[in-house]
Amino acid sequence: MYALVKDIYRLAEAFAGMKRMNGSSRKGLSPLLAIIIGLVVTVVAGILLAQLYFSYAATISARPAANIEYVDLIENGDNDILVISIKNTGSVPITQVRFGDASGLIDSYDVTIEPGRVKSITYSGALTNSAGEVWNGNVTVVFSEGSVQVYAISVRSRTA
Repeated sequence: MYALVKDIYRLAEAFAGMKRMNGSSRKGLSPLLAIIIGLVVTVVAGILLAQLYFSYAATISARPAANIEYVDLIENGDNDILVISIKNTGSVPITQVRFGDASGLIDSYDVTIEPGRVKSITYSGALTNSAGEVWNGNVTVVFSEGSVQVYAISVRSRTA
């Protein structure tokens, strides 16, 4: 073990320029100062690489995802009731939910659904003409980081 430490010290002296490997002396950094400078450079490089890794990992882990848990449509003349339950299955909060059909946007809701939470949204208005009729539409979910996901829904209306 002592021989290994002695060899490392000799290499550090040679690296610092204080002594050449053949034993002749020369002016330069002391071996201790060369080791300290090497350690400082290594620690700074490690810190920079760790920051780069953690910022990259945080970007990758931001995963927007949602799931339509429940859809119900109750036919009530011109005052149909549409209930949509949305679960945030990702890691980014939901900030807005819009729904529409083939004719375009019907309504938009500014909501906050944190990851892992479920929220029900209720709309009242004319959607179908009679019980048993199928309403086809879409739900657009907007996430806090700006991404948008669209889900198609199809629900058969029923009476209360």
